[in-house]
Parts: sequence; C-alpha cells; structure tokens
Amino acid sequence: MTPSWQNHVTVSARVLHEMLHALRGSRGKEVAERTLASAGIPRPLLHRADARITRQQYGALYRAIAATLDDEMLGLWSRPIRSGTLKYLMLSVLDAPTVLVALNRFVRFWNLLLDDYRLYIAIRQDTVRIALLERTPGLDVKPLGHALMMKLIHGAASWLLGREIELLEAAFRFPKPRHVEDYVFMFPGAVRFDSEATGIILSYADCAAAFKREKHELWAFLKRAPEDWVFRPVESGTIVARTRAQLEQALSEPLTIQGLAAALHMSVRTLNRRFVEEGTHFQQVKDGLRRDIAVHRLTHSNVPVAALAFDLGFADATGFCRAFRHWTGSSPGDYRRDAREEE
Repeated sequence: MTPSWQNHVTVSARVLHEMLHALRGSRGKEVAERTLASAGIPRPLLHRADARITRQQYGALYRAIAATLDDEMLGLWSRPIRSGTLKYLMLSVLDAPTVLVALNRFVRFWNLLLDDYRLYIAIRQDTVRIALLERTPGLDVKPLGHALMMKLIHGAASWLLGREIELLEAAFRFPKPRHVEDYVFMFPGAVRFDSEATGIILSYADCAAAFKREKHELWAFLKRAPEDWVFRPVESGTIVARTRAQLEQALSEPLTIQGLAAALHMSVRTLNRRFVEEGTHFQQVKDGLRRDIAVHRLTHSNVPVAALAFDLGFADATGFCRAFRHWTGSSPGDYRRDAREEE
C-alpha cells in the first residue's frame, strides 16, 4: 500500500516552463495558457520561482500537452512521439520472459524512434546500466526530457515486475537543478549531475527476474500515465521516505531529530549522516512534507487556514502563513484564490 504522504508529493513549478516550451513554440502563448488552465494550474505559478504544483496537476497538464501536440513526450525530442507509442511499446515487452529481455526490447524500440539520441544497455557484474547517448556531439540537453526517459525506463520495468526495481544510481548530463529535491521522489537512489551521459544503474538480480502481466493490467497502467511511471512509490529505505512516513503519523505533534532517531532505531549522528548522503537535513524534510500537504489541501479542499496550521503542527495561523510564504512565495489565501480562478 502506498504511504499517504506520497499522494501529497508536489513538484516545483519551475518544471512548468520545460513542459510548456514546445507547446508555446508550435501553438503560441494563448494555447499554452489555455492548456495550463485546463489542468487547474493558476497562471501566476509560472512566475513564482518557489511555487509548487500537485502530482495531480502535473499529470493533468502532461496529458493535456501530449493530446494537444500529439506527442507523448511533450515535444522534448527531435521528432514527435505520436499518441499510442507507449501502448505499442508496452505491448512489445509484455510477453518477455524476464525484465532484462523487456529492457532490451525497450532499448531497440526507442532507437527506432530517436534520431538525436540512442539508448545503450550494458551488463556489468551484478548491475545493468542503461544510458542515453548523443548520436551527434554537442546537442542541447533538455533536462526534463532526459529525466522523463529515465523515469519511463525505471517506472515501466518496476511495473512489469510488480515492485520497485532497485535503482542504484541515476546520473544526468546537466547541472544540478534548483528543484533538486524533486529527484528524491522520482529516483529513489543515488543521484549525480554534470555526468558525461544520462543513465541509470539497476540491480541485475531484479532485471533477471521473470514477470507476468496481462493486457487488462496494461490498460489500467496506460490510463494512469504518466503518474504510474513518474511517481512510482518510494519503497526503498531512503531516509527521506522513512522520515516523511514517521512524521505523517503525528504531524501535529512536535518531533525532534532525537525523537526521530529513536523511532528509526539509530543514533542522531548516524541519522544526520544519512541525511547528508541524500543531500538534505531533518528540518528540510519536515518542512517539505508540511509544504506539500499544505499545497495539496489548499488546492483540493476548503479547510480553513487556521485549522490547516494546527494540523501541520503550527502554534497559530500567523506562523504557518509566514512559513508558507517562505516555502512558495505566496500567502495561503492568495495561493488558494489563484487556484480557484482556474476552476
């Protein structure tokens, strides 16, 4: 069962510009704004550097852009990935005897479609590496395109197996983005930037495993796209996932790092080291969870701000409003009002 906090995960609004880029260029600003509104995303979020959107808004916008452009990869590659491509890709791997055979078919399939990049798969000892390589040196890197391709590979393979495939590393050929925390939920493993090539490293044991999936299961998977491969449940033992799960059990109650360490059966020193390894710290994770729940409830409910502040562990609404403005650049009331304008 997916922990409820994962339904509250939000995504940086910075990604909106990447998602809308091709649509603006081919259909114009007005079509892009109408598409944004159809997904229930307020236009002001485009200009708020620290704003967040819910995973439901992300999915709705993704589907709207894909339908408008007839491109399942949002115009992020040199040629359109026409509607139906993902369906036929998944049908081509559904009868594979193992995940590894499915991944090899996946690679060959995409290499028939892409003319700016090619996928490369290699087995090394107990790992499987899949990399995205330039066909022509010097190509401009579109970070969202690279991230989505890696997420599709990992998410689709995990769906085939019926559980999260261990992701040992995700590397990207672009600098660390300002919304780097989003990658924690997209890629539950070590993440590197400024790499020579974009790629992921998977567990060979998982890839060599057999699987069995039926067509009727595939239709449900496709209907929920892209959520089922972008927002795969974080089932790994990341300290961020374990902390958010622990915090959500009693979010209105004060929880110190000492209390968290005791609940997770480790020392404070070990806990802090684990946070550093994942590029974060206790307060950042705690604030991130409170921010995500606040954004979700302001967008999807009419809960009073004062009640929301209490539920999130704030002593009063003033403290919550101050924190929310720090997190998103907007007051809770303005954020909710903007969202209502798009309904």
